[in-house]
Amino acid sequence: MGKILWSAAAVLLLGGAAARAQVEQYPGTAGTIIPIGDTDWSTTAGRTVGSGNNVLQAEAGWPGVSLTYLHGSSDRTDIGARINFNYGFMNTTNSLTGVDFQVPLRHRVTDAVVLQASPGLTLYSNHGSTLFGISAPVGIVAGGHVSNSLTLDAGMEFPILFSFTNPLGIVLGPLFGVGGEYMLDRNVMVTARVRMGPELSVDHNGTNAQFGLQTLIGIAYNLR
Repeated sequence: MGKILWSAAAVLLLGGAAARAQVEQYPGTAGTIIPIGDTDWSTTAGRTVGSGNNVLQAEAGWPGVSLTYLHGSSDRTDIGARINFNYGFMNTTNSLTGVDFQVPLRHRVTDAVVLQASPGLTLYSNHGSTLFGISAPVGIVAGGHVSNSLTLDAGMEFPILFSFTNPLGIVLGPLFGVGGEYMLDRNVMVTARVRMGPELSVDHNGTNAQFGLQTLIGIAYNLR
């Protein structure tokens, strides 16, 4: 029975792949639905993922590794979920391990400009104690096509962390930089971005300023 089930599953998967290939080769086939913005979607530049589209993205670099899910609730707005595994504290060289649970929100205000925010909860292991806080990073990014496959962008992010324990305080500061997206095919995209700027922390020990840096490379897959 197990062999029969596995054989049936294999037939279904092969049949689905063949059907999809036929649809992509012959887009005029009856019953074919081509999503709005078939290849004009974005996860990090000046566009959204597109109405009804669902995108998974993984990024790695400094200050950590992240997994993101984005859903196009409309042709201009995305909402999703993200988890960040950090080994650098708030984009600085402070080697603290932590995790963010975020709800990314993206809204396209023009054809090339997106406003974004990622409110959520933050936990860090802070030298034997636990830092707990609320993060509310916001930003803006503008992008433009260089070719059918390549998009370049420039952006500003403003990370904000309100910590309630170990210590009680706030961390914030603007990061500026550039990025790009390269579409491998209609469903797969490679992303890269660099942001840098001052990070200011205020707590019971006083005020401290450090250099903040983001360098992230990722891959995004449109589930359609």
